[in-house]
Amino acid sequence: MTPQNAASETERLIAEAFYHRRPVYMAIPSDVANTPVLGSAPPLSLPSSDPESLAAATDAVTAALASAGQACVLPGVLLRRLDLQAAAAQFMDASGLPFATMFADKSVLGEDHPNYIGMYAGRLMGEPVREFVESCDVVLMIGTMLTDGNTAGFTARLDPDKTVNIDHHRTTVGSTVYRNVEMADILAQLSGSITKRVQRPAIAAETLGPIVGGGEDPITADALYPRWANFFRPNDVIVTDTGTSSLGLAFAQLPKGAEFHNQTLWASIGWATPAAFGAAVGAPHRRLILITGEGSHQMTAQEISQFGRHGLRPIVFVLNNSGYLSERMLCKDMTLTYNDIAAWNYAELPHALGCQGWFNARVSSCGVLDDALKTAEQADGAAYIEVITDAYEAPPMYKKLHENVKSFYKVQ
Repeated sequence: MTPQNAASETERLIAEAFYHRRPVYMAIPSDVANTPVLGSAPPLSLPSSDPESLAAATDAVTAALASAGQACVLPGVLLRRLDLQAAAAQFMDASGLPFATMFADKSVLGEDHPNYIGMYAGRLMGEPVREFVESCDVVLMIGTMLTDGNTAGFTARLDPDKTVNIDHHRTTVGSTVYRNVEMADILAQLSGSITKRVQRPAIAAETLGPIVGGGEDPITADALYPRWANFFRPNDVIVTDTGTSSLGLAFAQLPKGAEFHNQTLWASIGWATPAAFGAAVGAPHRRLILITGEGSHQMTAQEISQFGRHGLRPIVFVLNNSGYLSERMLCKDMTLTYNDIAAWNYAELPHALGCQGWFNARVSSCGVLDDALKTAEQADGAAYIEVITDAYEAPPMYKKLHENVKSFYKVQ
């Protein structure tokens, strides 16, 4: 960066950020930081679709869906990044197609939508949804990433010849790629031209089931996760860390407007606490719920101080199961000591980190957990609740992963 190119480089980086919807980096040498900028540069134009490519892609997608006896949609997390959730919802209403979501994509479209049939992730999620999705003549993916986490170790069986992929700047129909087609443009075109079909399969989205346990009963997975799901409210922002605390909530049916954020792509433990802080800063008037395991929390727990510093009021749940339960479930010997971690007094952390006036609790029974949830619900300030479970108390999804850990990555 120099005084001569400062204006043009700044405009270039702004355009790159808009094009890729990712962070850009600007380095300004200290010896020129206070130097006057020489010259100017006009703003660069934002990306737009090539009209011919857009028309051809729209026709190809429309024809593929029209010829399909059975079709469905897998909306992806890119819709949120591009702020195109409303456009995708409009397309869902216009098309009448059913949709499922993979784990990274949970809540990108409302789970209260009548076309929602549940979660899909290869062999890890429910069999009825898997059978329906994989038997469709056309599967339309909108901003979806087929990563190892999203596909349960690449056990999703999606025929590329039957797949339509609407990406940020291009659309792929089978093996044909239509470049310079913006996602926003083709969604708008399809919403205006698609023929609505009534094709709702007889599949009810799986849920976590009823709340069980009470009083002095220990907190089991069957008792905990339905309570968390019942605690969620419309328009909540829910941030969960990698591991049992997030995967256990896969089948939590979220209320209208609630957002669910997790780190499926890189499985980066410790991500959720600072990510929740960023979400709280970005949406200070929405209720922010952070759910993290204590192993993940130990990596970035100091970020709790930032909530207090900025007067934010999160509701934090720290699931304490005495170590890295996710890693235990991936090991043949679940007692290996490298999955043990140091014991902290988690409920004392907010005070130690300068967070004043928070409701802090440490709960180990269903009755005390219910009381803490009620207090957090009614409190006008922040809450930090440490939830104690047995070291091997895993939700059903992780038990299934443990039982099939080898075959998930070797399935033919």
